[in-house]
Amino acid sequence: MILAAAALCAAPVAALPAHALDMRDLPIARAPEACPHEGPGFTRVVPGGPCMRISGRVRAEAGTPVPARPGAGLDGAARGVVSGSGRIAIDTRTQTDYGPARAYIRLGTSH
Repeated sequence: MILAAAALCAAPVAALPAHALDMRDLPIARAPEACPHEGPGFTRVVPGGPCMRISGRVRAEAGTPVPARPGAGLDGAARGVVSGSGRIAIDTRTQTDYGPARAYIRLGTSH
């Protein structure tokens, strides 16, 4: 029953002509515009839109096992030290009729 309904829906689509994609018809992406008045790293992705800066950091640590360290396993075997953390921040600024508006978000994690 479901198979018959799917076949009825697919039949009109299969009857449509196929068209090739012409690369000349695709829109050309523009490079982001710099916003030096907002500070270093701010760019405008959409012409006339808000200025935005995306920044972040990643940190990773690894160490060799030390047998006498308190973090050893129940079997007495030493374990290596591995940890990591990261953070991303998005700062958006724009001018409005009422003055400057700013939206800021920072997300992060640690070991």
